Amino acid sequence: MKMVKYLAALVLLQVGLTLAFSLPNIARLSRREVVEDKGDHILICRQEPLELGIVLDSSSSLRNRDFKTAIKFLQEFLSQYEISSDPNGVRVSIISYGKGIYPEIGFNLTTYDTKEEVIEAIGKIPHKAGLRTDTGRAIQYMHEAQLANGVVRPGVTKVSIVITDGNSQEWKLTKEAAEEARKDNIVMFAIGVGTDIRNSELLNIAGDQSRVTKVDNYNQLSSIKENLAHQTCFVQEKTTTTPEPMDEPCGVSDPADIFFVFSPANLGSDGTLWATSFIGLTVDTEDLNQGFRYGVLSGSCPDDAGFNLDAYSTVEGIKNRLESYERNKVQELVKTLVDDGFTTARGARANSRKIAVIIAAGKKTSELQDEVAALVAQNIQVFVADPADKEVKFSRSFWIVSIQT
Repeated sequence: MKMVKYLAALVLLQVGLTLAFSLPNIARLSRREVVEDKGDHILICRQEPLELGIVLDSSSSLRNRDFKTAIKFLQEFLSQYEISSDPNGVRVSIISYGKGIYPEIGFNLTTYDTKEEVIEAIGKIPHKAGLRTDTGRAIQYMHEAQLANGVVRPGVTKVSIVITDGNSQEWKLTKEAAEEARKDNIVMFAIGVGTDIRNSELLNIAGDQSRVTKVDNYNQLSSIKENLAHQTCFVQEKTTTTPEPMDEPCGVSDPADIFFVFSPANLGSDGTLWATSFIGLTVDTEDLNQGFRYGVLSGSCPDDAGFNLDAYSTVEGIKNRLESYERNKVQELVKTLVDDGFTTARGARANSRKIAVIIAAGKKTSELQDEVAALVAQNIQVFVADPADKEVKFSRSFWIVSIQT
């Protein structure tokens, strides 16, 4: 049921973006939204799925108490995130370094599944007091091992935060390692602590001055944790002091007609249960309870509703009727939607957006290309969901949304 809810959230989020209205409850299922009233403005941070790689200086230039302060900062900083192994969660890795790197006391993106586990594990990282500052090697390890393309989730933003108070002995290696990471679409942030570290070292890491932060000492790290979190989750600032009031429910101001199409003969009993659960979750959503109309095209009735004892007098008639149960009707149903689905006779409105959600299993999804193209040609937005698949894909003409139950 959890995965069904995820699919419902994903479809409705895309519907909401298309119709250009707010779906706050649905959006929070797929991304965390933090709204802060700053008095003269509203600050909004929407947290997207994120792969976060932390690179932490553990050299001898740090006093032990300063290292503990850095650890505390990381724990407080990470507490702002929704860390989890869910598809929309934030995953965290960490590598500390000094004289070389210390992977044995760090962890990777998949090591821990919850925020509590990550914060506890960071608290156990010891200060190694290495006699060098091998920042470049640590960045290489983060890039090539922890945030490698085969490890991260496709399409998810990759961010690395490097915390250091010293200049690396091999500054060219540090620069080259950071450049390679950025070429691989890892957004690099550099935090310099103290007066000894050169700005050029931090700029070599971050690649842009806007992603460089300097503080005088480790105690000042706590003052930057919120701004850094907002940067890494891409804050959006509203210039108005308060949000514009919504005079009408979103569905009233921009109505939508949504047709669900599925064939029990195609889906089977489990798939049909999945489909009805998904539809039920969709139509029960609080933000969509006004101004929206829902329809269902299904082969379940009246033809599939069975027949009475006196309906047929020949074996041939009975067999012909039974064959109708076996026939996969999803393509036929979609053709009906193309021909007369969004008509006034079926309750459609002239000024509403038109949306079709087709639920089909297996190869039948690929056999619907022509029908889907015909719907798209009528300015109908089309979602195709396969209960048996695990991936979410996008086609130029329509969304294919599929999550396993």
